Amino acid sequence: MTCALCSGAIKPGDAVNLHHPTPRSEGGTFTTPTHRDCHIAHHSDRDDFRRWGQLGGLMSALTRRWAFNLRNVKDDPLYDTARSFNRAFYAH
Repeated sequence: MTCALCSGAIKPGDAVNLHHPTPRSEGGTFTTPTHRDCHIAHHSDRDDFRRWGQLGGLMSALTRRWAFNLRNVKDDPLYDTARSFNRAFYAH
């Protein structure tokens, strides 16, 4: 196997990640094998982790998922409406 990012050989026992050349958020389904470190470096260089973190935070804010996780909020009755909103529209 060859790493799609560095073109180096992937040896048995190496940590392997699967990389989506076309991001899943853009409809990509095809994956290529990469070294774990190459994959992390690739997305770090492109600042993807920061961008994805912002999107995750935005989704948490929109769905009010934060009301279940934050200390001093998750058990506070004041935030029952936020938890109810999440359960009504996003719970499975």
